[in-house]
Amino acid sequence: MIESVLEYLSTHPPGGWAGPALGLLAFIETLFPPIPGDILFIVISGWALSGGLSLVIAAVYGAAGCFLASCILFYLGHRPGRMIVDGWLKRRVEPERINRAKDLVAEHGPVILSASRFVPGLRSLLVLIAGTSGMRFALAVLPIAFSAAAWYLILSLAGSVFGHNLVTAEAFMRQFEIWIWVLLGLCVCAFVILKLMKARRRT
Repeated sequence: MIESVLEYLSTHPPGGWAGPALGLLAFIETLFPPIPGDILFIVISGWALSGGLSLVIAAVYGAAGCFLASCILFYLGHRPGRMIVDGWLKRRVEPERINRAKDLVAEHGPVILSASRFVPGLRSLLVLIAGTSGMRFALAVLPIAFSAAAWYLILSLAGSVFGHNLVTAEAFMRQFEIWIWVLLGLCVCAFVILKLMKARRRT
């Protein structure tokens, strides 16, 4: 798929549709995470930027597509789709794990959603679970928007640095995800330590 995109980009100059295409790509990737949307976004944004598209505009299109898809996911997790989503999740994930995730989102929802795009493999699922947890949409809007804007600004910056080079885009994403997991691990450790310290103070 990516090779076909690269072949097309090599023979076609960027047009006025490049920005909307980035938004559509971000929208589809958010709804269907198995698509290698991040790498494609870097490649296509690099191509679009070489044709004069503003880096900020590229990021805005990406964030807008991601935000719209995330709102759909949140709605599907909320009424009227909660029963359907719960049933679908519980057939694939242990119910106890889902309930723990819901409790965590209910307690720390805005923080989790603010970082949701930076959690590889769980991004869209976190938004879906936030909807099933009963979290109000008014509390979810700003964190979802912040996460989408920050993520696609980074991808647009990567596109401006690496251009539409597939090899460098893939290498960047591999290294970036490693650093993300390291940072998430440190955050989890800090969270556990704070919890333990609070528990000791109470006793």
